[in-house]
Amino acid sequence: MIWEFGVFFLTLLYLASLWLAYSLPDQFFWIGIGFAVVLLIGVKIITKRLIYFIIPILLTLGSVFLLPLIDSPAQKKAFIILSTGVFYLVILGSYRLRKYENDQTAKAMLNLGALATLFCIFASSYGLYVNWFDMSAWQIMLIFAAASFFVAYASIAVNQLKINGYQRFLYSVFLAYLMAGTIWVQDFWPFGYLTTAAVALIVYYSGWDLVRNYFLQKLTTQKVLSNVFFLFAMVAILLLSAKWYPAA
Repeated sequence: MIWEFGVFFLTLLYLASLWLAYSLPDQFFWIGIGFAVVLLIGVKIITKRLIYFIIPILLTLGSVFLLPLIDSPAQKKAFIILSTGVFYLVILGSYRLRKYENDQTAKAMLNLGALATLFCIFASSYGLYVNWFDMSAWQIMLIFAAASFFVAYASIAVNQLKINGYQRFLYSVFLAYLMAGTIWVQDFWPFGYLTTAAVALIVYYSGWDLVRNYFLQKLTTQKVLSNVFFLFAMVAILLLSAKWYPAA
């Protein structure tokens, strides 16, 4: 199933909110907050579970705050279309899981949406931290940690990992600490916000994949080694191909 009217209508509202944020850049904050209220009601109606609210609301906030950092109007419009497509998959996946909780395609949709959400949050928050706001390192660490915690918490629920509430909280905190430490290290690196966000996302994915496979009883030595290789290889490729900025 790839169609449901409520999902499509909520996605149109999302598209409208991003377009308003693009057209009225001075009001992007209030536009994001306003849609968050609408989204809370819409997700509750469509999915019946508020746990599915976490990823779409963070995707909304990340996308709205990322828009002002994109210079080209054409790139902004392309980002709006891409973000809307991801939002549709997230809401559709949530709806499908409401109908059938073991829907593997729906879980894949939400897992993809979770990664896209974190990239938007990481890129927008670090971009604003570097370019606009006078923030300290611990504040950006807190933002990365909070976003990682909530996305991890929702992802554990979505993937139905066989753990209790305390364990879900504990492993979400672990990933939050991992990302806080990651951005603390990256704050000393001479790279832009997009490269920083991409590296942080790779680190998160590697940590999350290990946690998920451990509780799905699929974690092996080979899997650990392949994750470590993936982490170092992807980070090396990104850093070698990225633009290096001179130290201030």
